[in-house]
Amino acid sequence: MKVEAVDPRTGSVNELFVQASSIDDIKDLLSFDLPEEALKKRLDNLAISADAKSLLFTLIKSTIKVGTVVVKIGRKFLDLIITILADFPTATTGAIFGAILGHLIGSIPVVGLVFGPFIGPLAIALGFAVGGLQDFSNRAMAQRVAASVASFDGLKPKV
Repeated sequence: MKVEAVDPRTGSVNELFVQASSIDDIKDLLSFDLPEEALKKRLDNLAISADAKSLLFTLIKSTIKVGTVVVKIGRKFLDLIITILADFPTATTGAIFGAILGHLIGSIPVVGLVFGPFIGPLAIALGFAVGGLQDFSNRAMAQRVAASVASFDGLKPKV
């Protein structure tokens, strides 16, 4: 099946052939956990800059055309991220603390220059892992993430 995506910066259309052979192969991409208004309300309530919110709202409008069907791919990404973060707050909190720790270490003169590029991602991963251990104990998060990734399998490139 042919997928057409428009580059938001240049407006150029990119075409790719994917493994999906029918609309049934991508039906999970057409359904959402949150209504659009609820998603927009959650994004609007985030404590981030107006520019960041603008980028997120632009992402919501990102679409791809799979065969004859238009898929709101940006909305699907944000929908999955927000529902996973809401369902597993411990892992989210751990990742946030790891990001803050990584940023603080990266801000230290000389030490941050040397260790910042390594410590930042490591601290995020460690914070996520420590927080996620509690969420993973019932395997719900691992199953949810795996199911979310599986819904995009139809968009793998045809080889």
